[in-house]
Amino acid sequence: MLVWRRAELRLGMLARRRDAAALGLLLALAAAAFTAASLGASALTPHELVTALLDAADPRHVLLWQVRLPRVACGALVGAALGVAGVLVQTAVRNPLADPWLLGVSAGAGAAALLAIVAFPELPALVPAVAFAGGIAPVAVLLALSSGARARGPLRMVLTGVALQALCFAIVALILFFFADRAPAFAAFIVGSLASVGWEDVAIVAVPTALGFAAALVAARPLDVLLLDEASATSLGVAVRRARFGAAGLAALLAAGAVSVAGLVGFVGLVAPNALRLLAGPRHLLLLPLAALGGATLVMLADTVARAAAAPLELPVGALLAALGAPYFLYLIWKKIP
Repeated sequence: MLVWRRAELRLGMLARRRDAAALGLLLALAAAAFTAASLGASALTPHELVTALLDAADPRHVLLWQVRLPRVACGALVGAALGVAGVLVQTAVRNPLADPWLLGVSAGAGAAALLAIVAFPELPALVPAVAFAGGIAPVAVLLALSSGARARGPLRMVLTGVALQALCFAIVALILFFFADRAPAFAAFIVGSLASVGWEDVAIVAVPTALGFAAALVAARPLDVLLLDEASATSLGVAVRRARFGAAGLAALLAAGAVSVAGLVGFVGLVAPNALRLLAGPRHLLLLPLAALGGATLVMLADTVARAAAAPLELPVGALLAALGAPYFLYLIWKKIP
């Protein structure tokens, strides 16, 4: 009886921490959106922001609706997509160090997107589909290699992903070499940037993000089972290889949508899920929404800092996220790998 009571108290404490985390993330997301819409070359006070938002006659109305709000929306969607993609990749390979960036998913999607841009410049709508194919290729190779008995170590998987990432970046370098006359136009894509995005970019990233997130929530129970060893998952009726490839495919879809708009933005899928897993627990039905909120908040805050830190110049948001994510990755390596 005492053990049962302690378990109930522990579950209740976890639920309260989870609810507090969800509320805190919602408030942080709202604050990040408000700050991002207010800051820029022309800073707005809260009163001016509300006036420009509602009054079409205000001279700042067009600036807000055509420049800042699309950027805020893109930042939130890109961050949410990468946060959820990080959870899915970590589940697919059963490795908390996994990340769409580190395993080559984002680099593969980026290389394929660049190929689509240079080969079909008149068909921008084709870029997300080609980026999806490029994003799923590295993770398919990783899953094929991880099916062997020697591929269970987390360090081996991470190093394999880093090698695949290097291969994808070699393809990017070749594209830049052969199309050097267009290299300046690719600069923002390579370093990761939300500059010059519009509502059409919001639509491009919103569709795969909504589809991938909804599919991940529907598949929450099989994803939970994938955290078990393969024999236990199979005994519970889950086709492990099919489920892993499905999770990896959803991660590639989400990463492809994000890369198509923001370029090569990394480490969001590593930082957000690992930071929130202690609060949400391992259940995907709870972890996925928190990872989406955390990723959205992280990217919006990073983009706001990128615009304000060196104004009137803009820093690349991908570089700021890498500066945050790389030390965190080193911390996780030392903490989780004996």
